[in-house]
Amino acid sequence: DCLLQIDDVARGVEYLHSRKPPICHGDLKSVSCSTSVIAHVPNLNLSPEDQHITTHCPSTNTITLTCKHYTVRWAAPELVAEDESSLASDIWALGWVAYEVMTNYIPFHDVKEPKVINRIVRGDLPSVSNDTRMMLMQALCSLVGQCWSVDPSKRPAAKDCRESMEWMVSDAGLR
Repeated sequence: DCLLQIDDVARGVEYLHSRKPPICHGDLKSVSCSTSVIAHVPNLNLSPEDQHITTHCPSTNTITLTCKHYTVRWAAPELVAEDESSLASDIWALGWVAYEVMTNYIPFHDVKEPKVINRIVRGDLPSVSNDTRMMLMQALCSLVGQCWSVDPSKRPAAKDCRESMEWMVSDAGLR
C-alpha cells in the first residue's frame, strides 16, 4: 500500500536524521526508494571505498551522503539557489516522494527539465488537494504541504514526518 511505502521512507529519513551527528541524505527521491514490499532509503551502508562521497559540515554538525549532488526535480529551493544539502532539504524531497507514490507522477512531470528550476524558485508547486488520490488523504496533503514550505525552518523534522505517517498508517488499519 502507498501509505506503508511513504511510512517506510519517513522512518528511513528519521533514522538518518537522528544519528549523532545527523546524516543528510542529500538526494532523496522515490526512484531511489525501492517500492517492493518495504521501501528503503539507499546509501545507508556505505562501503569504505564510497566514504569519499560523504561530507561533514562543522557548522551544522551533519554528514551528507551525496556531497553536492542532487536531482533537480526533487531539489529544495535553497539547493537550486546554490545552498548546501540539509536536513530540511531532505524533508522537501520526502514531500515529493509522498506525492510521487500517491500520484504516480515524478515532480514537475508536465514540464521539461530546463523549466523545473524556474518552477521551484517561483514556488509553482502542484496542488495536492486537486489530485483525487491525494484528496482522500487530507492528513497526507497537509504533511506534503508542510514538507514543501519554501522556508526550510518551517519544514517539519523527520521525527514529526514519521509520527504523522505512523498515525495515518495506524488510522487506516494497515499496521
